[in-house]
Amino acid sequence: MEERLDFEALLRENRDYQSACDRKVSQALATARANWERDRQGEEDRLRSELEGELERRLAEERSGLAQRQQAFEARLRQVAVAQSLQQRGLDACFAPWIAGESEEEDRQRVEEFTRLFQTALSQAIAGRMRGEEPPREPEKGRELDRDRLRTMSAAEINRNWGDVSALLRGTER
Repeated sequence: MEERLDFEALLRENRDYQSACDRKVSQALATARANWERDRQGEEDRLRSELEGELERRLAEERSGLAQRQQAFEARLRQVAVAQSLQQRGLDACFAPWIAGESEEEDRQRVEEFTRLFQTALSQAIAGRMRGEEPPREPEKGRELDRDRLRTMSAAEINRNWGDVSALLRGTER
């Protein structure tokens, strides 16, 4: 019966087999290393592109938020400028939020228009009251002052109504 040599013994006995085996192993290692490097580089590239995409998305969100804050700030500045313009014209600054526009030119036009409309409405209201279109209000009458009420009044109330109090004490009606 023929004796079979194991692989290790075969390599030890024949140097050509040993060299061929070493070349095959070296070639397999080189191929495996190249595949591993390629896979590792591909994974690094994929992770890098994902990270860059995430950074770009975050940067775009931050830019958008910053642009919105800047627009809001500029709108507030225009609103303050409108309020100052209204105050210079003798009008209340509380109208500024409704008058402020999208640009300084629009703000200026709206202030001019509002001033004109407000002055017209005010002039008409004053003229109407002067002509008597609306009846004048009845004067508010307080309780008549008498000696009983005088006894219940505080010192501050007596001082406020001193003319009536002195007339009551002198015995004459004011």
